[in-house]
Parts: sequence; C-alpha cells; structure tokens
Amino acid sequence: MRFLFAIIFLFANLLAVFSIQDYESAGMVVFENPEDVSNSLIYFVLILLFTALVLLLARSQHFLAGLIYFLTLISIFYVLIPFLQILALFVAILITLMLIKKPHWLLVNISAFLLSVGISAMFGISLEPLPVIVLLAILAVYDAVSVYKTKHMLSLADSVTRINAPMVFIIPKGNDKMLMGVGDVVIPAILAVSAQKFTSSPEISFIKLTALFTILGGLLGLCLLLFLIEKKKGAHAGLPFINSGAIIGFLLATMIH
Repeated sequence: MRFLFAIIFLFANLLAVFSIQDYESAGMVVFENPEDVSNSLIYFVLILLFTALVLLLARSQHFLAGLIYFLTLISIFYVLIPFLQILALFVAILITLMLIKKPHWLLVNISAFLLSVGISAMFGISLEPLPVIVLLAILAVYDAVSVYKTKHMLSLADSVTRINAPMVFIIPKGNDKMLMGVGDVVIPAILAVSAQKFTSSPEISFIKLTALFTILGGLLGLCLLLFLIEKKKGAHAGLPFINSGAIIGFLLATMIH
C-alpha cells in the first residue's frame, strides 16, 4: 500500500511538466530572474518562516486552522486559474469548505495533488536548473536535520494532519495511516519542470530527456525510501533520498546529452 505514494509522485510530476504552457500563458511566474541563485534562498527562508508560524500557532488549533485553510483557499485558486479562470475562485471556496466541514482522506489527497502539480509548475517555470539544484540540496539537509535532530518537522506534520490540511498525502491502514508530505513531491518536481523549460534536450513524446530522468531519479529515491520504511518503521526524512535521486537523474541526462 505504501508504494501508492510512488504512483502519486509519478503522476504529479508528469502533470506538472505537461502543464507548463498553461501556467506560462497565464503569467504565473514567481521570480523575474530565473537564473538568480538567491531566489533559492528566498524560497528557503519562506519555508522557515511558514514552519515557525505553524509551530507557533500549534497550541491554538482555531488560529492554526484559520491560517491553513486561508492559505489553502488562496493556493488552490492560483493553481486552478490557468484552467478555470474566474471559476477557480468558486472551486477553491468549495474545496476549502469541504475540507473544513466534511474532511475525508480522499479529498485531502485530491487537494494535495492539485497543489503539488500547480506549485511545482509555477516555481519550475520561474527557476533555472542551477538555482533549483541549490534549493534541493539545502532542503535535503534541512529535512534531515528537522526530522532526525530537532524533530520539529514531526510536530509540524502532526499539527497539519489533525486539521486535515492538504499538506500531506494520506493512505489509511487499518486503525493507522501512512503519510507523505506534499513537499516530497513538489520540491523534486520543480527541478523536472525547470529541466523541461530551460534545457535543450531530446524529447520523448511531450517530455525532454532531462525532465524524464529527473522524475525517474526522484522516483527511484522515493522507492528506496519506502523500502527503508518497510524495513525500519518510524518517521524518515524523504528529501535526502528523493532530491538526491532527482539531481543525479538530471545530471546523468545532461551528461548523456
């Protein structure tokens, strides 16, 4: 069952790459200078600030839920704009209200999937591969520290799971459930989208070789992580495995080309 996460990862990456033109046409570019490595640091700082805010508000479920659902509404709206235009607002409101009133793990997963595809596409078309690789390296180290050392990422996951926020993918397992953070899909997918947009590489169908190898590398890293989890239960940092695989895949495709 846990390997269903690999299927989610694969399809989210492919759809993000496939959606590049839609987000470009809608002008959904985050950074003006895609080659600027400092953009990676800005992204990382925003992650730190968001994490700190969530942990600060964790003692007050009402304030935390209000913040998360507001951000969910805004995020889904922006993710759907290229496809639905003004209707994106109504769909975003409907999904958010359903998450609040009748949360279900399938709805959480669908919302998380939409966010993964859209956020990956928007940041991927806004950053060239070098800044993205820097970002992936930084976040891999940060994820390892936050899971194994400070353990605050575990507190973050617990907080957002309790309010059914679409920041994790959920697979029920009896009285328990298995979780995968949205970041484990989004972060490596940004590199796949960036590779598709900014590199000159042979194409296989709609996807360039660099993007395809990035996705396959990340998928192999994820499968290795899932195999480790099966052998050694407990929480594990995903990005060191997945990001490393994505970077190696990208570099391998670059060398081949």
